[in-house]
Amino acid sequence: MQSNDDQDVPDPEWLKAYMSKKSHETSDDLRARELLQAGAASELELLKHERKAERQLAAAMATLAKHEQRLRRFQSQVEESHKAVIEAEAALRESQTRRAAGPRPTPD
Repeated sequence: MQSNDDQDVPDPEWLKAYMSKKSHETSDDLRARELLQAGAASELELLKHERKAERQLAAAMATLAKHEQRLRRFQSQVEESHKAVIEAEAALRESQTRRAAGPRPTPD
C-alpha cells in the first residue's frame, strides 16, 4: 500500500497529459480572445468610417439645400428679368409703331 506522501503526488503521465491539455485550452482561449479583440477593433474602425461618411453626407446635403435655395432665388430673378425684357420689348414696339405712323395731326 502507498503512503500518504505517495498519494499526494500525481502520476507523472497524468500530470503531463493534464498540463498538455491545459496549455492547449489556454492557447485556444488566447486565440479566441485575440480574434475577439481583432474583431472588436475592426468593428470600431468600421464604425469610425461610417460616422465619417454620415458627417460627409450631412455636409453634402446641407450644401445641396443651400445651392437649391440659391437656385430658386436666381430662378426668381431670371423670371423677373424675363418679364422686364418682355415689357421693354413691348414698349419699344409701341414706340416704333408711333414713330412709323408719323406725327399726329394737330387740331386747328
